[in-house]
Amino acid sequence: MNSIDWNNIAKEAASQTNAEFNKQLASLTNLKLSEVDAFIKESKITNANAIKTLKLIDDATISNNEKAKAISNIENGFGFVISLVSKVV
Repeated sequence: MNSIDWNNIAKEAASQTNAEFNKQLASLTNLKLSEVDAFIKESKITNANAIKTLKLIDDATISNNEKAKAISNIENGFGFVISLVSKVV
């Protein structure tokens, strides 16, 4: 991934509606907005937890095992990752 300022995105997401957040996530992932809407609803994750999960995935300083453990501590984190991966693969 390119260098993305996840903290900045989190601040912006806190002040945006879910639709705006989903639109921004769609542009970052090259997924259709309808696909983003669907997997956000399917995974039942909050915008804040989605950002936490994406930050962990993007963090090159921690191992995959550490990422998996950290994501397991985020409410609906794994559901979000599985839904996201199913749209990408």
